[in-house]
Amino acid sequence: MASGDKENDDRRIAQIMEIAESLASDDVHDGYSRTGPVTSDAFRFKWTARELDDGRFVVDETIGGGSVAVSSRPMSKEAVQPYIEERQRQIQVKIEDTKRELMMLQEPLELPQSSTPAPSDEPDPLQMFDDIQRMLRETK
Repeated sequence: MASGDKENDDRRIAQIMEIAESLASDDVHDGYSRTGPVTSDAFRFKWTARELDDGRFVVDETIGGGSVAVSSRPMSKEAVQPYIEERQRQIQVKIEDTKRELMMLQEPLELPQSSTPAPSDEPDPLQMFDDIQRMLRETK
């Protein structure tokens, strides 16, 4: 292998590493980022804090891979992490409630005893109709 080829390969590897590092950092340089622990990417929440010019922070919340961020009101640096943790807790509660609701929809419907009709001594009208038709055929 010629030294020029090795230099080109090294340069390409360095460029790939630079891209990978920038993707891994997700453009968070002087801030705080956290991703919620949800199994489906459609429900993956991500909170990224970024500093404003006046020293306060806003938290950008995104849902899924390609959504537009919704920003919080400006807050102090100390308020960022508790804010994100509270948002994550609220969302987790909603997700758990939704899961429970879906599980309830999958359970068979059990009717209370009072709503089922009581057996009666009266004959079934359809059965009576069938009996009448049979008797008419037999008399012909």
